Amino acid sequence: MEPLRLDDPEQFGAYRPLGRLDTDASDLRAPVARYIAQAPGGERTVLITAPRAEATAADHGHAGRFHAAAAEAQRLGGTGGPWLAPVTELSAGGAPWWAMPYRPALPLPAALDAQQGPLPERTVYAVGAALAETLAALHAAGAAHGGLDPTAVLLTGDGPLLTGYGTVSAAGADGSPRESLAGLIPEFLPPEQAAGGRPRPLGDVYALAAVLVFAATGRVPGDHGAADPQAGAFGDPLTDPLAGDPAYGTDPYASDPYGTPANPLDLLQPALRAALEPCLHPDPARRPTAAALLPELLHGAAPGGTPWAAGPAAPGTVLDAATTRSGAALAPGWLPRRVSAALALQAADVLAAETEPDPAFLAAPAPGTPGAPDLIGGATVIGRPATRRALLAGIVGGAVGVAAGGAAAWAATAEDPPPPPTTAERLASRNTGNKRLTGAPPSVLWGMGLGKVEPVGPPVVAGGTAALVVARSGVYARDLRTGDELWEQSDVSARGPAVPLGGGMVLVPGKDLTVLDAADGSVAWTSDKFKKGGKAPYGTLLGVAGDTAAFTVEEGGELTVVGYDLAERRELWRSPGSAAATAALFLGGSVVLVPEADEDAEHRDEPAAVSALDLGSGEERWAQEYAGMAGGHWAAAGKDLLVATAGKTMRGYDASGDGAEVWSVTAEPWDEDMESTNPQNFGPPAVQGEVIHALDTFRAVHSVARDSGEEQWKRNPLLAYVGVLVQAPALHVTPDERFLIAGDDTQVLAYDADGGDLLWRFTDMRPGKPKYAHRRRVAVGKNTAVVASGSSVYALPLD
Repeated sequence: MEPLRLDDPEQFGAYRPLGRLDTDASDLRAPVARYIAQAPGGERTVLITAPRAEATAADHGHAGRFHAAAAEAQRLGGTGGPWLAPVTELSAGGAPWWAMPYRPALPLPAALDAQQGPLPERTVYAVGAALAETLAALHAAGAAHGGLDPTAVLLTGDGPLLTGYGTVSAAGADGSPRESLAGLIPEFLPPEQAAGGRPRPLGDVYALAAVLVFAATGRVPGDHGAADPQAGAFGDPLTDPLAGDPAYGTDPYASDPYGTPANPLDLLQPALRAALEPCLHPDPARRPTAAALLPELLHGAAPGGTPWAAGPAAPGTVLDAATTRSGAALAPGWLPRRVSAALALQAADVLAAETEPDPAFLAAPAPGTPGAPDLIGGATVIGRPATRRALLAGIVGGAVGVAAGGAAAWAATAEDPPPPPTTAERLASRNTGNKRLTGAPPSVLWGMGLGKVEPVGPPVVAGGTAALVVARSGVYARDLRTGDELWEQSDVSARGPAVPLGGGMVLVPGKDLTVLDAADGSVAWTSDKFKKGGKAPYGTLLGVAGDTAAFTVEEGGELTVVGYDLAERRELWRSPGSAAATAALFLGGSVVLVPEADEDAEHRDEPAAVSALDLGSGEERWAQEYAGMAGGHWAAAGKDLLVATAGKTMRGYDASGDGAEVWSVTAEPWDEDMESTNPQNFGPPAVQGEVIHALDTFRAVHSVARDSGEEQWKRNPLLAYVGVLVQAPALHVTPDERFLIAGDDTQVLAYDADGGDLLWRFTDMRPGKPKYAHRRRVAVGKNTAVVASGSSVYALPLD
């Protein structure tokens, strides 16, 4: 981490810069300014990217194009896979900038400086494979990166990250020559883009090959001049103690230490040159695609030349190599030791910048003496070991996560200890153990990629010990705390969300109603009478409470609601139904039929038709049309109160009487200026004893008394800069009633159930090529939250 300069900004939104990522002393100057920054109170640490002042001064349109490129990168989301740096936050006004979760990272030129020479060939192949796969995914989605140069590639302990999306377009509009524009490194521009052409996929291939040539030689393509190793940053091969180390890489001066290398391509091994040289052809039509280049790079990255590309995907975590072909190339040892050490030191420096020094600790014995703490390379690594290949970006949101990322990068590859520890390292070593700093998110317990499995509804916690993923292809069970596979039931095809029952059972609505034993996945029983395709096929499972279920059946083209005793497996009653009723809530002696939630504001002023049936006989007890509550969210609060939220309104109704309104609450806007474009609407209500909670679209918690609707508290975590939600997510009360857990489109949030304060945010990086943002779906069990995020499921500890 480089020190800040006097002319550096003091603030980026809520973030305060701690230092710079790049040094201006490098021969390859980054086209952008990048800062390691922290939110107030150390809640999270991020990497901020902003345009350089000279670029915006020289071109008044540069700032707007920079912001547009960042917005496009944010829209692409996980399209490029886990190696494309996520744009998690984007400036809303003023000078443009964007942010991503921080993890210890070195720009490629800095990695060569740390290595004191070119990177090992294995590292070059591994980085190339990951970047080629990322570009291939972007190209398949109809996008071109248009910004690939060595400074856009960040090396982390978990793999490379590709940044700089849209740099070429931001530097200059299409049609104008770009060779001398601020904000570009011309040596890595494809000829057609240097002449003013728009970024295209084959231009990305040219830039990728140029970057890999630089990584393997320390030279840029087209550089044919003499090079004196004594004058550069590279170490002297005659005196460097690691020059003969395989991790040091191929020495281009081995046969003639002070000779004059010719074309940088001549310094490459034949196989690597054969792969990269066609990519540098001036005619784009003569270049291979990124997808065609990927197998060659994978072949070169494999030990002994065994191609990983032909085998299955590498064993991975929930969000990374399990869904990539290049993940196996990033197995332990892919990163040279010197680079790993530099990452660990950066992490310690960041932590030192965040931590108030303790004079007593600074006077502690030196490492190796009695009473000295264990440091990097010793028996204990800093913090909790991070999962390989960046399971989650949010894991480095707090100081412990920052230290853990760097230490894990060293621990995964190092065989020898680093040089004597600095003061920053000694400070970092204090954070050993499992205790998290306030505001830091938890580490993931386990994760699994779902592949082509398409879940139906959220995960389910059943029997207190099993986490279930329910899909059309079957039901899959994992141990709630360890993630170990418990069982798989492929004979049951779910058509709707599963419901946990008492006694360790779970009800799965499929072609018929099926009850599984959560202990082993065996089928306890099925309802033959209401089987799909039978005389009275059930339509929709409306709800379950205790041993009673309510579902719809079709009779003569009409919908009928059936009450069913799950324990005795017998029908209780039938009552005329309505297509508008899509859920049933059980309140005391009534089954209340409510309509489907719909966030469409156009229909919010319409009435909502709600009716209550007698639980014992199915006879209608009352029916109401509630004005302004169409498309609302409904919940049962105790034995007699029906609660609904719609728009900015939350209301309570007497379900034991005639359904009359008992109280009503309207949310006061947090920001009057944003109210017209981003209304502060409530999400689904969550009941906790005598209190009812609901999130709004600003991710703020509102809590009211169950009986009166009187406000108990409301807490705004001031996350509007992250983006106001279109729909507020549901809150889930944990079994011990200590936490409220919610999942939105990018993260999991934990609130204090007694006061509504935001405790932590966990942001994940979902892989794949999503068509739209996936809402994180959450289930809570004892001390654990299970989260479905796109094509992955993972668990977070809550203890």
